[in-house]
Amino acid sequence: MQKIVIQQDAGAQAVKEKSIDELLGLKCIQLKMNEFHLNRTDLENNWIDFLQYATSNQECENCVGLSSCPKVTKGMKQDIQGSKEYLHFPLTPCQYGFEKFENQDILNRIALKNVGDKILLTRSKDLTMLNQKEGNSRTVLTQLGEYLKNPIEKGIYLYGLPGLGKSTLMGWLIRALVMEGRQCGYIHFPTFLMDIKAGFGDNKNDNQHIELMKNIDYLVIDDIGGENPTAWSRDEVLSAVLSYRSQNQKVTFFTSIYSIDNLKPIYSIKNGDGSKVERLIDRMKAVSKVIHLQGQDLR
Repeated sequence: MQKIVIQQDAGAQAVKEKSIDELLGLKCIQLKMNEFHLNRTDLENNWIDFLQYATSNQECENCVGLSSCPKVTKGMKQDIQGSKEYLHFPLTPCQYGFEKFENQDILNRIALKNVGDKILLTRSKDLTMLNQKEGNSRTVLTQLGEYLKNPIEKGIYLYGLPGLGKSTLMGWLIRALVMEGRQCGYIHFPTFLMDIKAGFGDNKNDNQHIELMKNIDYLVIDDIGGENPTAWSRDEVLSAVLSYRSQNQKVTFFTSIYSIDNLKPIYSIKNGDGSKVERLIDRMKAVSKVIHLQGQDLR
């Protein structure tokens, strides 16, 4: 059988040689050549891959975030890995892509939530209340940090005027706990009750939410006292859940614009409610340490 010989077009070869010359002049290529002890022949043998790597690297040079990423697969860049004998060119997350995937992992690990992702993904750099000269936000953050070093069964009741950043601080705490591998939840209580009421008749769904609220190891109940309380929400939801969580060593955090004692008139719905309200307030005091956040309105 006659042997078939494929000859490369001289013009195409010239284009390739010129392209390789240009690649050799790029700093990103030079760094990889030094890292893997490569030479021109290695570039020639993997020309298209190196060309794609250089293009990917150049697209990332002035990137300021995923919103401006020009790539089809946003947050991913081409890398060079392996050895001189076996080079491969996988797609790997860039710094913004890594943060994106990390954030998604954090959100997926929060078993019960009905608040925006922004709160749940709060980092230290997002705590703008720390820039205030007035108030005690730094002291409060220090107390939350101390809790992280030694998580105990008693949670925190964080209260203060509207707009001080209570929910954001609790979001920071929950993110940190999730990063340590702990099972967490975060609910805005007034919205949570509204969602349950809207789903009345779907007992399976309601029961799942209540069971999660009872059993999650670390739970933030945001905006306590901000709901429109009823005997049902007070006794069958809030009081019953807190009783169960206390008995089973589950940690509960609260945020509110009211001090605990100032919740008494809010949960006193009719005459004769005194003992039920006192029982609820006592349970909240038993499962949490009170911290008063002070400062300026951030809104």
